[in-house]
Amino acid sequence: MSQSLEVWRDASVGEVREALVSAGKPVALTIMRASDEGARARWGETYVGRVRDVDKRRRGAFLELGLRRGQGFLPLGADGNARIGRERVALTEGMGVVASVVREAARGKNAVLELRETGHDGATPHRIARPECDEEIVATRPGDNSVRFKLDAVIEAVLSRSAPIEGGGLLTIEPTSALVAVDVDAGGRAGSGDPERFALELNMAAATEVARQIRLRNLGGLIAIDFVSMRSNGHQKQLEQAVRTAFGGDPWSVQFGGLSRFGVYELARAQLRRPQHELLRDSDNRLSVETVALMALRAVEREGRAQPGRQIACTISPEAKAWLDAGEIDWRADLSNRIGMRWTLDAAPVGAFWPRDKIDARAL
Repeated sequence: MSQSLEVWRDASVGEVREALVSAGKPVALTIMRASDEGARARWGETYVGRVRDVDKRRRGAFLELGLRRGQGFLPLGADGNARIGRERVALTEGMGVVASVVREAARGKNAVLELRETGHDGATPHRIARPECDEEIVATRPGDNSVRFKLDAVIEAVLSRSAPIEGGGLLTIEPTSALVAVDVDAGGRAGSGDPERFALELNMAAATEVARQIRLRNLGGLIAIDFVSMRSNGHQKQLEQAVRTAFGGDPWSVQFGGLSRFGVYELARAQLRRPQHELLRDSDNRLSVETVALMALRAVEREGRAQPGRQIACTISPEAKAWLDAGEIDWRADLSNRIGMRWTLDAAPVGAFWPRDKIDARAL
């Protein structure tokens, strides 16, 4: 993007969050969780892996990467071989290779890999490199409360079904297993008495906001945008160009379709990273237990900073407490290093009505 970017970055217990901000608006969000380390492959990482199975029917090979959960999928050509540049390589079970992650696991599918080298023993699959941008995020230190509050607001907006359009109007964004559906609604937007001009101005503003929201939410695949209908062919062409311009600075590959007679514009965006809603929510659309548990740790830390020297007590749902007790991350030492050994974290009493996302952190 041509405009300079501001960075909001914060390391809380168990999670590092970074937002890239242009002209005061977040345009990209990265979340790295401690629980993912050694468990999930991230885009841009490189691994020494071992071929577990060659499935010519699926035209792919499954690779062990040394992860606690999941494996990698390496696509094969029509001849059943993998490709390194212009070279075709035959893979066999047990072969050691070097491969990079070109698409993270999402929607229940394995991470997609690209072959880099062969000739390794593959005895101990493991990661050997990750992108420079991820290295910078890993090195992040705790931010101040203002940065943390701004990041909380970004995530709240990312999880919302709707997003305001500049000047008035509303987007409704619905990711599904088949596609991402976006609806443009005028809402209470004020405009001139010319309905055609009103629709054009609304749609042009909506195109810009759709591009920002899609990137911010890490959404990809087929995207269908239901714009407000316009009769003028000239206005329709202006809108099609506006969509191309809005997505022009997108770092992911975007293929453009066109505007249908019903006012729906279709495009396809590469899905490189896992969508934010899959990271933060469960399949039932509730905040995941891990998301709530990490929110609770931030709440305890926030109260500890605000009330130095006082004991902090926090009550959370039994399932969030169970996730913390399972030891997915070493949160106790990290939290104590930040505010000292002056906190208690308990589950709500058995039988009490306590929603999963309820967090009660207070100074005693």
